[in-house]
Amino acid sequence: MKKILLLALMFLFQLSAFGQARLWDSFGKTFNVKGGAGIEQFVTAILNTKPTEWSRDPVYDKRNGYFRYHEEGAGSIIYNVAYWNRKDGKKLVVLSYQENDFGKKVKPQSSAWGYYSSFKYDEEATGIINTETGFRAYLYDEAKKQLVPMTTSPFNGLPTPLDNHYFLQLPRQGKDIVVCEKVSYYEDVYHSLKWNGSTFDFKKENNIPRDFFVTASKVNIYGAPNGKIVFTTNNTKDYSLEVLKIENGWCLVHGNVIYPNGDDVEIVNLSGSSTGQYWIKAADLGANGIGNAKLRATPNKNAKVLMTVTEDTLVEPVELRGEWVKVREVKTKKEGWMLREELCSNPLTTCA
Repeated sequence: MKKILLLALMFLFQLSAFGQARLWDSFGKTFNVKGGAGIEQFVTAILNTKPTEWSRDPVYDKRNGYFRYHEEGAGSIIYNVAYWNRKDGKKLVVLSYQENDFGKKVKPQSSAWGYYSSFKYDEEATGIINTETGFRAYLYDEAKKQLVPMTTSPFNGLPTPLDNHYFLQLPRQGKDIVVCEKVSYYEDVYHSLKWNGSTFDFKKENNIPRDFFVTASKVNIYGAPNGKIVFTTNNTKDYSLEVLKIENGWCLVHGNVIYPNGDDVEIVNLSGSSTGQYWIKAADLGANGIGNAKLRATPNKNAKVLMTVTEDTLVEPVELRGEWVKVREVKTKKEGWMLREELCSNPLTTCA
């Protein structure tokens, strides 16, 4: 146990060394793989430590070929590793890495497909958070039992990392990668990399997580649309949650947390989904207007106004598109578009 703890502390110390050798700089080499061609062998080869020897239990899924590790402390460290079976028979292995820590402002630097940058999160001189992020891709050479770095990026159309702050959220199940673009310390925008059988095609989606509240006393949350129920809300509490996207009447919960309104103690951390995703029916979520918000015919500030949405008007989500939300007014069933900032997601307040 002491040996394991020492290894973990040494590794975390290496991760915290901002301004020194950046972690992804060591990932440009070929790695020897021992004992097979699975996620455990790939992670062990790249990170030089077994997933079971980290200081906290990681998400480690042999069946789906997925690994995730998230360490919270003075800063935050997130690792994803996953692999895909290509149509040419080879295995494509991708690592995505992000570390956040507080410190002084630094000059952005680029290293192959990785980058190192800073965000100013308030007006004070010390208000700086460093974000060190990188991603690497390898092809597994079955004959030589090696992970060989790809000479060109497998992410077709993905903008230059130095100018765009991206973190790749690799899928535990499914083929596509979620791309988190950090616009500021407070705001993230989400896109996707679509798997084409050999590489990925970048799709700029501009999805922004949006708050809604649960409109019924007991509502089910699922591991997949029409899938297994993993949680049912308590009929004595009001809940709110963040939605990342809406598909065919289903809302994808952003992350795995839902919040009892007015109660910071009993925050619910969802679990039990085999995909790592959580879904709720769009009809079970709602929001009210802020002041005299406008429901418009199209997602355009100059579009025709269909009706005024007040704090007493309940609407349910239909579609998310950047800063705009398509909603359906519950009483009249009239549909239109509203700015996300004009929606109130807390039924206990007026959000004024």
